Amino acid sequence: MNTVVVPYWQDRPPEEAIAVAENAARFGCSELWMGELHHFDAFALAGYLAAATRDLTLCVGPLPVGVRDPVTLARGVASVARLGSRPARLALGSANPTIVEGFHGRSWADPVSRIEEAVNAVRVLLEGGRYRGYRSALAPQECHITVAGFGPRVLDLAARIADRVVFNLVTVEQAARLARRVVEIATSAGRPVPGLAAWVVAAVDPGSATRDQVAAQLARYLAAPGYRDLLAEAGFGEAVARARAGEPLGRIRELLDEPTLSQVVAWGSEDQVRSRLDAYREVGVEPAVLPATADDPGGLRTLRALAI
Repeated sequence: MNTVVVPYWQDRPPEEAIAVAENAARFGCSELWMGELHHFDAFALAGYLAAATRDLTLCVGPLPVGVRDPVTLARGVASVARLGSRPARLALGSANPTIVEGFHGRSWADPVSRIEEAVNAVRVLLEGGRYRGYRSALAPQECHITVAGFGPRVLDLAARIADRVVFNLVTVEQAARLARRVVEIATSAGRPVPGLAAWVVAAVDPGSATRDQVAAQLARYLAAPGYRDLLAEAGFGEAVARARAGEPLGRIRELLDEPTLSQVVAWGSEDQVRSRLDAYREVGVEPAVLPATADDPGGLRTLRALAI
């Protein structure tokens, strides 16, 4: 277990993010990711965790490029690195219209071009350069940018400009196919192949509450661009169709039974979880463990079982 994701389960208190981070550090995690949803600001949380932990590499994101401009992104990750006295990483993605347009009132148009602009501009700024008249007063920082890749255009861009590409809610077979595409594009572009990672929900010895928690969260992704095609292919076709038709999520969740969810979730006994995570590694994709916590507060049981 090298990498852990701080989860934002909507049925859990926001402070559980801190407990998960502390448990990850306690059990040998080397890198901790934190995104953003309805809870803490990602840079604020990263700053807190930089003070509360010693050896963890912090990766902020994926953050939607339609919400923060390149200067804000670069300043945020440089601040975490400087105040935490360690390198910090940044992950970027397109998110979806619900978040960018609905929550923030910003345009979701042409997210691929926005990702390209953001990655290039952040690199310039973190290396001490100037972008649109702005130059950071902080010393140049190590630059490591991950791009969340799903659709063909974003995936091809990520293969050409990212240090790492991350997938989410994908089967092992889908992860393998997406990884092959990244390798192909990067090789054709004459650049090193970026690192490859996948966020994988994991739960050792889960109870029924875990199934409900995972189903409730996954249901929110069924109609989202990028996710919906891969989830339909993974066996969620009827649920995707009904979500896109506007059916209430409460009814759709009834379709998300344990065998279906198991296509994209690593759960069961410790051996079963380890086997599923190893399957991602075998296709060249490093799993980032996102612990389910409904009946495992702070992910303690799962993170202890998967400790290095």
